[in-house]
Amino acid sequence: MMDATSSFRCKVSEGNTRGSLRLGRQRFKVDVMEMSRDSFCVRVPSAIARKVAVGSTSKLLYQGMLWSVLCTQKRIGESDRVDLEFKQLDELTVPNLQRATFFGKARSVGAISQTDPTLPVAMLGAFVIAVLILPAWGGQWGTSQAICTAVSATWNALGELVGGSR
Repeated sequence: MMDATSSFRCKVSEGNTRGSLRLGRQRFKVDVMEMSRDSFCVRVPSAIARKVAVGSTSKLLYQGMLWSVLCTQKRIGESDRVDLEFKQLDELTVPNLQRATFFGKARSVGAISQTDPTLPVAMLGAFVIAVLILPAWGGQWGTSQAICTAVSATWNALGELVGGSR
């Protein structure tokens, strides 16, 4: 047998209390004082608290998340403010999904620190093919000797740079 227990409530730090409560078409700024995995404690001025009835549903926007909430309790707070207890009914935040491109494939996102070796290998292969084939093509164009001289000079310069000999 499992006993249901109430969830642990955490106080919200001073800089993170701002939220917005939507009652019908009106939107009011509120302070979220405490929260748990399934409820919020919201502090509002008494003028706003009069508009909220126990058992009514409304929408709470807090930290970029939109919640459908049910008012379960009202308590008089400090200095003409009222604490409202809200139970989370549903999360209404729309997930940000990537849309497919015109050709039907979504762009993939690589994870940090993972690299794809395809481009460097392809470039190395293209360079080797160019070094081996261009002198043969140059013979047809009359530039074979110039291409061979440039490739040899580049190769010798790299050899001296890496080997350190002159």
